[in-house]
Amino acid sequence: MTLKTWFILIPCIIVGVVLTLANLAPVQFSLDPFSDVRPAFAVTVPLIVVIFAAFGLGMVAGSLAAWAGQHRNRVEGRAAKRELKRVQKQQTDTDGLTALPDTRGETAPALPAARSA
Repeated sequence: MTLKTWFILIPCIIVGVVLTLANLAPVQFSLDPFSDVRPAFAVTVPLIVVIFAAFGLGMVAGSLAAWAGQHRNRVEGRAAKRELKRVQKQQTDTDGLTALPDTRGETAPALPAARSA
């Protein structure tokens, strides 16, 4: 790893450890927005678990959105590869044929001077 990577990685690790140690208190996580007293589904977990779960879900959602946004590029890339293979196959099929050089517009080469003996 490069030095630049370490300058980013080490502070992130330190922040993660401090965040974990500061948020060990249990909290009630509920998916029922209508009842505070007796929610339909609730679980008591450390706050850091909720934070990391939200972070993980955000990463997954962002990754899926980026993947979906690149769909057009992937389709165009596959089409370009197919076209390249088609042109390469056409090129190899015509390699056995030799074309005459295009000599239009060229002047005839000069003949060497006659030698006198």
